Amino acid sequence: MNNFVSTQGHKLVIEGASEELHLRGVAIYKSDRPKPSQEDYAELANLGVNTVRLAFAYHHFYEEGTPEVYKEDAWRWIDAHIALARQYQMRLILQNCGVEGSQFVPIADLPFDYSIWTHAELQDRFISLWRAIAERYQHEPEIVGFSLFCEPVVSETKEQWRDLAQRTIHAIREVDQNHIVFIERIYGENAVRREVSAVELAPEEAFVNVKDHRVIYEFYFFERDEYTHQFAPWRSDTQTARAYPDEQWLIHYRERSGLERHLPFDRAYLKFYLDRQLEFGRAQKAPMAIWAFGALKSCYAENRGGLQWLKDVLELFNEQGVHWTLWGYYDEDFGIHANEAAKAILKSALENPTEANGHS
Repeated sequence: MNNFVSTQGHKLVIEGASEELHLRGVAIYKSDRPKPSQEDYAELANLGVNTVRLAFAYHHFYEEGTPEVYKEDAWRWIDAHIALARQYQMRLILQNCGVEGSQFVPIADLPFDYSIWTHAELQDRFISLWRAIAERYQHEPEIVGFSLFCEPVVSETKEQWRDLAQRTIHAIREVDQNHIVFIERIYGENAVRREVSAVELAPEEAFVNVKDHRVIYEFYFFERDEYTHQFAPWRSDTQTARAYPDEQWLIHYRERSGLERHLPFDRAYLKFYLDRQLEFGRAQKAPMAIWAFGALKSCYAENRGGLQWLKDVLELFNEQGVHWTLWGYYDEDFGIHANEAAKAILKSALENPTEANGHS
């Protein structure tokens, strides 16, 4: 692949070519697969994957005591993925899934940490890392772009994330004009996450506008948490068995803006939630991506409907033409690499996409 991927309104295109590109594939976290392998890429190619999202954390790149010294192992990991992606005609997205000074996930016995928003030194480290990555890989067309910050929840208002994102983009553009930046929505303000408050932010409240010529806006899709995260060992609030679909389970969807809906937990609810997020991209005429989706392995057991949920969400994603990567293909909790039935559904979605309306 010799050409970079670029945005064109709500579409992605390969520079120098006329065809539209849809990013569809899987995410791999560095700790789950420390050494990229020919066998992994051959398997993914057989499924029809065209995109691999490489997720890492700050500690993969540096120790807190020496943040200016980047580890050679991290560079070798990315370099090896680039070589394999080139061989198998795939694209890569680099994503920081573990920002120093950020812990926003409700995990039992692990305190929240919002210091990234108030400590200038942590923000400088965050920006410096992305600038170093962009400078090193500025000429690599296999890389689609950089997903800057995973699941931001701000300590005050969303402008905290907008300002940090804009500063980071500016640093990247000093050394790299070629790659797209992926900007995720926020999942809460004033240090209160949506799963804790049970209140959603409207798309215009959740997404931040940044100024750049190559941007994709993104979000995760684990609807609903009570289902996809059932019996998650790190979540004390999801220890009840749930099934999909469940017409008796009425979802109370409530936004801070005042919008409320009562919907049964079925495909229609999933479509409603997806459409609500995609409204932002339509209004901005910008591409949108689902950087992560999936269900814990517990959802595939005891007739809980995991396969149907996976089939429905993939069909909805493809109907809307949104870009997507399945979270944690090799993950201990979400991974489906050993689930042949789930892999068959994934393969079908990758090989037989049906863009119904052609917009993201």
